[in-house]
Amino acid sequence: MKLVIAEKPSMARAIKDVVGREYEVTNAFGHILELAEPDAYLPADVPVSIKTGRKIWRACDLPILPAEWRQIPIRSSKDQLIKIGELLKKADLVVNAGDPDREGQLLIDEILDHFRYRGRVERVWLSALDKTSIDKAFRDLRDNRSYKPLSDAAMGRSRADWLVGMNLTRAATLSSGSFYSIGRVQTPTLALVVHRDLAIERFAARDYFEVRARIRHERGTFSALWKPSDPSGPGFDEEGRLTDRRQAEALSLKGKGAGKISRYEKKEESKSAPLPYSLSALQKAASGRFGLSADEVLKTCQSLYEKKVTSYPRTDCRFLPVEQFSEAGRILQALPVSPDIRPLISASRKHPAWNTAKVTAHPAIVPTGERAGDLSEKERKIYDMIVSSYLALFLPDHRYFSAALSVEMNREIWTATGRQEIDPGWTRLFGRGDREEGGEEDLPSLPECRPGEAVLGEGGEVREKKTRPPGRFTDGTLIEAMSNIHKFVEDPEAKQTLKETSGIGTEATRAGILETLVGREYIVRKGKQILSTEKGRSLVGFLEATLPDLVDPVTTARWEDDLSEVSAGKKRVEAFVGGIADLVREQTRTLLTKGQGGLAGDPSSPAKIACPVCGGQALVTRRESRNKKGVFFWTCSQKTAAGEPVHPPLTDVAGTPGAPFSEKPPLNSDGPPCPTCRKPLSAETTSKGTAYFRCAEGHGPWWSDNGSPGNPWKPQSGTESAKGSFKKSGKGAKTGRRS
Repeated sequence: MKLVIAEKPSMARAIKDVVGREYEVTNAFGHILELAEPDAYLPADVPVSIKTGRKIWRACDLPILPAEWRQIPIRSSKDQLIKIGELLKKADLVVNAGDPDREGQLLIDEILDHFRYRGRVERVWLSALDKTSIDKAFRDLRDNRSYKPLSDAAMGRSRADWLVGMNLTRAATLSSGSFYSIGRVQTPTLALVVHRDLAIERFAARDYFEVRARIRHERGTFSALWKPSDPSGPGFDEEGRLTDRRQAEALSLKGKGAGKISRYEKKEESKSAPLPYSLSALQKAASGRFGLSADEVLKTCQSLYEKKVTSYPRTDCRFLPVEQFSEAGRILQALPVSPDIRPLISASRKHPAWNTAKVTAHPAIVPTGERAGDLSEKERKIYDMIVSSYLALFLPDHRYFSAALSVEMNREIWTATGRQEIDPGWTRLFGRGDREEGGEEDLPSLPECRPGEAVLGEGGEVREKKTRPPGRFTDGTLIEAMSNIHKFVEDPEAKQTLKETSGIGTEATRAGILETLVGREYIVRKGKQILSTEKGRSLVGFLEATLPDLVDPVTTARWEDDLSEVSAGKKRVEAFVGGIADLVREQTRTLLTKGQGGLAGDPSSPAKIACPVCGGQALVTRRESRNKKGVFFWTCSQKTAAGEPVHPPLTDVAGTPGAPFSEKPPLNSDGPPCPTCRKPLSAETTSKGTAYFRCAEGHGPWWSDNGSPGNPWKPQSGTESAKGSFKKSGKGAKTGRRS
């Protein structure tokens, strides 16, 4: 039997429709195996939380550095894993049909390793799920062993994230008493947001001035900007901006009088359409245009891919393989195109985007030519953006004349630039506001001039300007910053290296990182903007003072470089993970010794430490009794779905949490038999002295009727269960009747 294991059900269905007669097709649900939790590596004598059943967090157990890594089935996927195992017993050939990236490679390889499959394995590389692409890919199967470095890199990334997240999160939480999540990628990403917010808040706007003159030429009038001969002189700031108002007013007077054209240049220029989208480029464009989050764009792209209407979305590439150019005619014919654009499209026009040498693991995101019928509003928006970017490749270049001139007048130089349209070309597809898709700022036309021709200045004006702070991050611009981290690095050598190779995270993980930061309450979204919270700033400030490598984007970008070397087979995954383990060992020690108080937040807040009952992220807070001054107890942050505490408060033992208070006082068990179970009842009294009986098994309670259980009663809001009275639940209750 020949067995195909696809990454997900939608992919399996698409494959089965094409090759189902030749292959048995099954699927995973993404990763169906995961790295074991720290409990698997901790000693058996570590105390276990009563509520969670997990071992509690203790500083003495850190760092946790597995000697042999263990993978376990994800609980929700156990049945599917068993099904795949049964099929593997019958298979003499397996085709790995994971997504075409390192994670896709790993999640099928780890299933084969789990079952110790030793048969023949081949790899199918599916960049799109339409019939043509699937058929072509299955005619080009490769030996799966040649892709092992990809699998190693994915596993290395997973283990590195585990080492950093599990150890440093526990160390920071245990030493501070507040839950702080630390991650290999999330923490430097958070630092980008914090630094931007602080720069904006510390920004002091400064005035500067532009001086313009209205110039009349015999063939037209235009506005020209005064150009200083020495922008480093008095009255200018470090950016060469004029800051002296008096000087600006004096210059404006020179905007009137006779002058001449001292320089005139005009040339025809053309610009090709922008490259098709990578995921991060699409996330930035959709964020700016529609206000969509990075995660929304990723999920929408994934949905379009699974509906077979667009190619694989998790790509960092904006180029296309020349081998796919022959399919352009078929795809273009199937795409929705307006009647005024269709005649301008040429399937034979080869844009510079068609360059196999520049294609990385996956080509740019493009339409497949499959009919896009039932799409949601978000899907339609993203699909239209992808279609437009593809159509633009086959439209004429945008052609225009660009002009620049200089005017000498009153011993000053005044300059102007302009543009004259020849053919809008591909820009017909985009509105004037769609700058993300390659639209450009409008420039005025300039009259035809020749050097030496006379002009007349009709008057000058001073335009007051203000310096602006950097913009707040949005989902799109933060994703762009993560992928172009070199722009935030000052060291010239590191900057150049990172410009060539690195970013924070990958196209597949960046959107998830943003959602994690939101979930941890480190950042919040306010409209399109992303802002850091006090909690996020506290973490970044503390780490910059103690472990600056954790917030330095260069560190994690270099780790991604190492993973790229693992992917290329140039570095062993064991060497990469071993280096991370050494680093984590040192960083954990630093957090445990310096974290105390450094991350505790407001010193006036009640003390908080990890709950000894629940463990994990649950914290207990020390509180003083309202009724008895000087008497303390501890309450847990863990709540049930109904918002109730999961266990009683804890006693206070010399300033530390002790055992939980009993849910109820112990029963006397000396009363008459229970009418339900016949076990002895406990004789009790309410706060107002009313007698009743209750049962250890939870039956009743009952009013006391001359020393025997009478009619049952139930608590009523505001009644004696809390304030000294009860509501009757039956007739004829004698002793204890309330009216």
